[in-house]
Amino acid sequence: MPTLWVYNSTPEVNSQSNYPSILGASFPLLVLMLITVGTRLYVRVRTVRGIGADDWAVFIAAICSIIYNACTIAQSRWGLGLPLALRPIVNLNTYSSINYAGRPFYMMGILGFKVSLCFSYLRILSKGQPTYRLIVWIVMALCIIGHTVGTLVLMFNCNPIKKSWNPKTAGTCLPVGPLFAGLAITTIVFDVIIFFLPIPFLYGLRMDRSKKFGIIGVFALGILTTVCSVMRMAEIPVIATGSGNSTMLVVWGNIELNVGIILTSMPVLAPLFKVFGKKLVSTGKSSSNPYAHTGSHNMQVFSNSKSQHHTTTSNINTLTNSRKERAARAAARYPGDVSDNESQETILGKSGEEGMIARERSVDERCGMESSERERDLESATGGVHGQGKEIEGIMRTVQVDISSEAADAQAGEFGGPRNR
Repeated sequence: MPTLWVYNSTPEVNSQSNYPSILGASFPLLVLMLITVGTRLYVRVRTVRGIGADDWAVFIAAICSIIYNACTIAQSRWGLGLPLALRPIVNLNTYSSINYAGRPFYMMGILGFKVSLCFSYLRILSKGQPTYRLIVWIVMALCIIGHTVGTLVLMFNCNPIKKSWNPKTAGTCLPVGPLFAGLAITTIVFDVIIFFLPIPFLYGLRMDRSKKFGIIGVFALGILTTVCSVMRMAEIPVIATGSGNSTMLVVWGNIELNVGIILTSMPVLAPLFKVFGKKLVSTGKSSSNPYAHTGSHNMQVFSNSKSQHHTTTSNINTLTNSRKERAARAAARYPGDVSDNESQETILGKSGEEGMIARERSVDERCGMESSERERDLESATGGVHGQGKEIEGIMRTVQVDISSEAADAQAGEFGGPRNR
């Protein structure tokens, strides 16, 4: 006899369980969430030289999500996914205990990615914007208080408390409908406030309009988490006045938690996607060039550009030496717009000298160079690229434009309710 997924059930009862849907909603998003958080931490360590409070908050949220997803899958083995009438009676206490254990991890996971977003906003806001920073701190404090109170209410909503995991115990509990609805509304309100909180600040940045709206769009993606919260809230009447089956409430709770963590990490990963996109475009252009990997063509490029060697090197050195002076003048001119450089790099990508170095390294990697940094700079400007002579000039112009726009970049600044039934 094959092993049944639902403990203490019959083949007929087991066949009516919706556990495949529960597993399908849990595993893929959980794996994607773990990949996203792992990539986020890798990017932070390698490019920003450290993990900040926002990263720790999202890491804690990820741990809570893992535990909550595990509780959800375990509940499906003890009856979740079955109509109440078909759930084995002997499973009731174990099922209720797992359900009770998962409640605080859902609430703390939801709180974790909201707090992470607030810390992210503080990273990109300069010290010259005390009012806006104070607003963020107030919202974060209220969010922490609200979700902490909600967690305590969930854990102590029955008298005696034992009735929460042993339903047959004599006693009383708070009404399920109003309790769950109140917590869900609290979560949704904080979702909307936090996800739209940075938009006025981002809209006021001095930068290209298309880039500005692109950044706003990345942050606004978080509103999709609110959609999941609303879908979860729609299942509350089923529990309060309907069949009492909480399967979809739990499923939407899993989706909400994992999607929220993933979308919270998108602003940090946006520059990484941009780099990969450029590499794909570059690879496609290189493969379409019949001379891309021929030694004779490289020698021809080197020969054609040899006369430009000294001029290009001089231009790079002159522009590099004046970078700090221009950035300092821009900072003095717009002191309120200059924010944390590390966060700027994370949200907007690198600019100025670092942008030049990134381009030079990209050229060096294609040419297989392993010389010193100065030799790589020189090679990038003179012949270490596959293409025609005019491409060398293009590189020189790109470096000049990036560094001369350093001052402009410096001005811009950087960028529910309980899972319960």
